Amino acid sequence: MDRKQLLREKRHRRVRKKVSGTAERPRLNVFRSLANIYAQIIDDERG
Repeated sequence: MDRKQLLREKRHRRVRKKVSGTAERPRLNVFRSLANIYAQIIDDERG
């Protein structure tokens, strides 16, 4: 695994440790493709 990818994964784990969705305040995930924009509301407590 190269250094750039290792640092990216380390950063990802650090951010995900702090960010989690609850029933009261779910997490918003947005994916943008060339044609569309997709959004997901995620409650990490329910899975």
